[in-house]
Parts: sequence; structure tokens; C-alpha cells
Amino acid sequence: MSSVENAPLRAMKMPVREIVWLWHTLSNEGIDFDDCQLNSTVMRSQIAAHLTSKLIAALEHAKGTQLLPDDDFRWVLKDGRQPAWIVRKTLQFIGEMRLPQPLETLPIRQQVIAVFDLWNARLSDKKMALSDLEHAWREHLQHDKLFNWFKGKDEEAKCSLAWDWMKTHQPQLTRSAPPFTRHSELLEFFDRRDATPGEKELYTAKIKRRWSTQKTRENSPTKKQYNFVLSNEVNTTLDKLAQEHKLSRTKILEQLILNEAETGLQLGQALRKF
Repeated sequence: MSSVENAPLRAMKMPVREIVWLWHTLSNEGIDFDDCQLNSTVMRSQIAAHLTSKLIAALEHAKGTQLLPDDDFRWVLKDGRQPAWIVRKTLQFIGEMRLPQPLETLPIRQQVIAVFDLWNARLSDKKMALSDLEHAWREHLQHDKLFNWFKGKDEEAKCSLAWDWMKTHQPQLTRSAPPFTRHSELLEFFDRRDATPGEKELYTAKIKRRWSTQKTRENSPTKKQYNFVLSNEVNTTLDKLAQEHKLSRTKILEQLILNEAETGLQLGQALRKF
């Protein structure tokens, strides 16, 4: 097993994908590497010390049988939500809990490529899985519109309220998660929690309702909320009056009470019948 001439120089010039493959292969052969960044000069130097003609030949073979062409990853963004989502979904698909620690030191787009390069599967299966992920991501983006309400005016206040609501009502989802105060952070939070469209819609509806209630209280400091149990007959009559006068149920009740307080005509007569 002969050493490769000018191995250090060759290792320094290798693409990141080749360094990752060599690290993985040598690690499986029992070579221990120092704890450092995977694509660092230190790691490349350590790999160079183990380069052999046989290992280089194995790498060349792997490039045609295990590594997808760079062009297949053209749709993967350099950073942001998308590559993080792809890494998480790919690990779920292949049954891994998380990336090996050295891979986590790579930029997120290179992590995507590394997961596929090191996945022990046929090249055709890798290609199909990557294509499926591209379509799944496009579909995933369609559900972002559910969170459009959080953008723009009062964005920070709305997102903070959403975090407080989730922490109270869905504590299992917020555990160990950093609080979000921006629309982009909210999207990333739900990406990581793999919430279904139905769950997102339900949570958003409840949060918007909480926001509306809060704003009503803020804008009406002299008012207080009360809960009444009304008979079906009274409820039906109240709805009919509200529809007839084009007012809210609350407004109808307010007006009836104020009128009675001013005139005292109806309640006194009604009580005398008892």
C-alpha cells in the first residue's frame, strides 16, 4: 500500500466533498482524527498522512458510483431555512437521529451534500430521494401563506404573542426552542417542529383570536369581558336583533341595558309578572 506522492499538496487542493468522503472512509477503518473543523487545514493535513494509492483509487470509484453530480444540487440554497429543512428531512428518511459532529462544522449547504454522499444507498435511489425533496420543499412553501398575518405591522408583537401562546398551550413544541420575535424565526420554528398544515392553521387561528381579544381590551380600557349562559330562545332572539339592526350581539346587549337604565319601562313590567 504505497503512499501518494505530494499527498499534503494534493489534500489541500481537494474539493470539500472528497475530503468528507476520505474522512468518513478512514474513520470507518479506525483512524482517529483530532476534534476540529472537517474542512480545516488541520483535518486536511491529517487526511494527507493516510493517503494511499489504493485509497485514491477507491475515491475515484466512489465519485462515479456514490456521489451525485454537483448539478443535481443546483436548487439547494447556500443558507437559510431550505438547506436546514433538507438536512433534517433527509436524516429522518434514512433513519439517522443527527449528523456526526464533524459534519456539523460544515456550511449548511455542504451538510446537505455530505448527507447524500455518505448515505449507503444506490446512486439511483439518492437521485430519486433528492428529486422528491425538491418537490416536497416547493409544496412546503405553499403553506407559508398561513403565516402572512404575522408579517409587517406589529410583527414583533404578534410573533411574541404567538410564542407565549405556544409556550402555554403547546409546551412540548417549545421545549428547548429559542423564542421567536420575527416572521422568519416563526417559520423556522414550525419547520423544525414538522407541524402539519392543519396544525399550523389551528394554531394561527387561535393566536389571531388571542390578538384580537387583547387589542379589544387595550382599545377599550373602560370595558370588561363577561360570560353569560343564555337559553337557546334568547340566543336566537339576540342573533335576530343583531342581524336586523346590523350590530354586534355585544352592542345590542349594551343598548338594551342602557335603554332600560334610562327609561325603566320594560324590566319593571316583566318582573311584576312573576
